[in-house]
This record gives sequence, C-alpha cells and structure tokens, in this order.
Amino acid sequence: MRYFDLIFTLHSQDQLKNRGIKIAEAWETFKHPIRTQKGRYGGLEFEHEFDDYKITVVAIQNNKNEWIVKSVWRNPPLLITADARQKQAWKKYSKAGFWAKTWIIIKQQLGI
Repeated sequence: MRYFDLIFTLHSQDQLKNRGIKIAEAWETFKHPIRTQKGRYGGLEFEHEFDDYKITVVAIQNNKNEWIVKSVWRNPPLLITADARQKQAWKKYSKAGFWAKTWIIIKQQLGI
C-alpha cells in the first residue's frame, strides 16, 4: 500500500492496525523525525514524539530509491493491544522469583 511517498509492506500494515497507529502518524514520523538512527537489521529507524507517546518507523530504500516501511511501533503501547499485554507479562516475569518464573513457564507451555 502506498501513502504519499511511502510504501507499506503487509507486515507493517498489520502492525499499524494491531497497534492502533494511524497511517498519518507513521508518515509524520518518517517526514519529521526527532531522531534517526541505523536500524538493528538494516534500514533506518525514524522516531517522532507526539503528545504522550513516541512512534518509531523502520524503513529501507529499494533500488528505485523508494522508501519501504518494514515495521512500526508505539511506545508506550496502547493498553488494549497485544504489545501491552506482552510488556505487562514481561514485567511480571522479570520481577518474579525462581519458582514463580518456573510456574509461569509451565503455564505458558500448557496454554493456561
């Protein structure tokens, strides 16, 4: 999908939808970043701060010099998203003791 001069992969479109990020916010982040840095797996990370959250867009250029958006996320994540649940679970796990961590892992393996 194209939005102005950006091309969004199917993966990044799913992330926009699942993470409650508007495509206009992703475009704004790309066009007016407060910080740009090299991404861990190639490409560039563009960051932009909105009122009380930050959006990060990871994009690469193809051989036609078009920008392809690979990934998009929001920090802190919306409370209703899977990202927020995962962050909450990690916080709980990292604070737990040995036996509590063991129990959490067992419950995950059993799907409880």
